[in-house]
Amino acid sequence: MMSSLVPVLVTITTFVVMEGVAWLSHKYLMHGAMWYFHEDHHTRTPGFFEKNDAFFLIFAVPSAYCFITGSLHDDARFWVGAGIALYGFAYFVVHDIFIHQRFSLFKRT
Repeated sequence: MMSSLVPVLVTITTFVVMEGVAWLSHKYLMHGAMWYFHEDHHTRTPGFFEKNDAFFLIFAVPSAYCFITGSLHDDARFWVGAGIALYGFAYFVVHDIFIHQRFSLFKRT
């Protein structure tokens, strides 16, 4: 059984580490070997979805894996999954909604 502070620390640490993972992934993968998927993120294309949206799955799969295995074994992997998911949500809100304004929620902000 974990102390109640451990899940909070694991989640926050994972969230912070994800910023480095996202930055490195963007610099070396998205603008490198995976440019095919990322290119349309830098150009205006018709339609709602972008090929770049595939990166959601790339980060969601490890999060789901950690949620599932952490739940089954009652360990910190659950909280790692939570940190990845929370970072993904925060990234989506800041990057896709505010910066790129892919949704009309805050067009005038």
